[in-house]
Amino acid sequence: MAIGQLHMLTPLADRIDRWATSGKATRILLHPEDYLRLNEKKISKYETQYGLPVEPLGGERGIQDYLNRQKTAEEIEEMRLEKEANANA
Repeated sequence: MAIGQLHMLTPLADRIDRWATSGKATRILLHPEDYLRLNEKKISKYETQYGLPVEPLGGERGIQDYLNRQKTAEEIEEMRLEKEANANA
């Protein structure tokens, strides 16, 4: 199992807690997908609870890159489905 898949098995709150209480954290860095799932209220809660800022990996550029990759993946899937539908017609 890839590490990327493994982190999805552990709840986000547990991953945040493990990192924030590790003694190494100066901020809470989240994968852009995880960061986008949190609303401002949750982000504020974690910042207050641990006294650390919550930031996406790569900052705003990381979020934009993630969104662009998602869009591209969706477009590729749509083209594949269209091609498959045309082949079956």
